[in-house]
Amino acid sequence: MPRRENHQAAAAVRQHFGAQAFTTDLVTTAGVSHSSLITATRAGAIRRESRGIYSSGDDDYALARHLIEDLAGRGIRAAIGGRSAADLWGIPVFGHQGALPPASLTLIVAHGAGVRQGTRSGLRIRVGDLSEEHILHVDPLTRCPSDSGVAVTTPLRTGLDVVRDVGRSRASALVPLCGALRAHIRLHIVSDDAPEAAVTEAARSRVLRDALLAQLRCMAQVVNAHGMRWFYDVLPDTEPLVETALEAIAWAALTHARVPRPRPQEWVHGASGRRYRADFLIGDRVILEADGAMKYADQTPWQEKQRQSDLEAAGYWVVRCTWEELIHRPHDVIERITRALSRCS
Repeated sequence: MPRRENHQAAAAVRQHFGAQAFTTDLVTTAGVSHSSLITATRAGAIRRESRGIYSSGDDDYALARHLIEDLAGRGIRAAIGGRSAADLWGIPVFGHQGALPPASLTLIVAHGAGVRQGTRSGLRIRVGDLSEEHILHVDPLTRCPSDSGVAVTTPLRTGLDVVRDVGRSRASALVPLCGALRAHIRLHIVSDDAPEAAVTEAARSRVLRDALLAQLRCMAQVVNAHGMRWFYDVLPDTEPLVETALEAIAWAALTHARVPRPRPQEWVHGASGRRYRADFLIGDRVILEADGAMKYADQTPWQEKQRQSDLEAAGYWVVRCTWEELIHRPHDVIERITRALSRCS
């Protein structure tokens, strides 16, 4: 088939089906013959999602949408979940040594569907307990609720599922749970384009934090017990004020050490009278700053140095730590904090 005819077939498919997946039985309704479909697919103008299922290639979730709609027609709940949903919501996922890459697109299907678990056509199928209130229909590009959007597990349910899947330590459990609380606040309290500082200010409400933790406890009652050990272990320390994965790793070490309970994102004043937001304030005078790749996104290292000098002139002791230290030598960080606390007493 000439290139022009391939494009014509793809254009006809887009006009008739949009971004939705379609079957070979329906392709003739778009005026495209079966042979033209196969040739256009081989040329890359149309994408084969699975056996007998195709799409225009404009939607990475086309196959998932098709299967979710097919299952819904049989009265079976299904939604994108796990690490795939975490990637969509912007929830960080942490493994034993660092951040984990996105996994294969994962679809959670409710029990009783007669669907086998496994990976087919690049789509990972998992069977689990899935309540209607744990599902949202959202536009994958804007992360905004939409009736025509794809079914995705809510941020809180996503965080719970990720912990069950990859939680093997306090850090790998706290990173997605803290991120899930912030994603919920971003979705329901502020807005998707709001800066992290706006999410943090909303997260200062202890009433809101307690309500979110209560929701997580309720969700835990309707899923099976597999992989719940770390979830229950870290739930009391899950904190939406922790802004990044690196801070969550630091938080995991701090809340497990014998130091006064830190206060994340605490406002402190330098000798100049300027107000700064510390990553963690421990006791009254010790500040812990977690230095990650994005630390100087809004300021230069020189500005950060001036900030530290201003705080030290006001009587604060600033302890800095890196990703490598928190992963491989957290005890060194705790030791420096302990020494700083003794000097400030």
